[in-house]
Amino acid sequence: MKIENINFLKKHLQNLAEYEPELKIKIEKISEILSQTKIEDFRNRKSKVHLSASAVVFKNDKCYFIKHPYLKTILLPAGHVENGEMPIDTAIREFVEETGFFAKIDENMQNIGLIDVNMIEIPENPVKSEGEHIHIDFRYKLVLDEEREGQKEAELEWFLLEKREVDSEFNKYYKYLE
Repeated sequence: MKIENINFLKKHLQNLAEYEPELKIKIEKISEILSQTKIEDFRNRKSKVHLSASAVVFKNDKCYFIKHPYLKTILLPAGHVENGEMPIDTAIREFVEETGFFAKIDENMQNIGLIDVNMIEIPENPVKSEGEHIHIDFRYKLVLDEEREGQKEAELEWFLLEKREVDSEFNKYYKYLE
């Protein structure tokens, strides 16, 4: 499945605001940015706005995190939404690539698991020939896919962390513990 238009993303965000009303102001600001950006620009690495998606996946009382190779900080497994993908597909793909474990949509969650959206300022990265830009990051609560056998090789160093061990930005996600 792929993103057909900006209206789909805005509707997805409006649904999130219904479930998480405290996000309404942030969602309005992000929706405005989406309205000002052409869908094809999200796939252009030279654009000032990129779409990304993150996976919030728990094992017992801990959440999976990775060490970002360029920013050198602990973050959720995440990455750019690629051509032909929906943000939920990106979150699932990036979780597998970065941790080596399989994840899937949590069927108990509303709005296919979208629990947050953030605007993240990304510094210039000469290695990727990317200028300073922002990511509109869709964050999905997923579950481990234990029906899938084995583990793939992880691209990044990953950690299972308790709420007390993570940056305050991520504390609110622990309310979604199974």
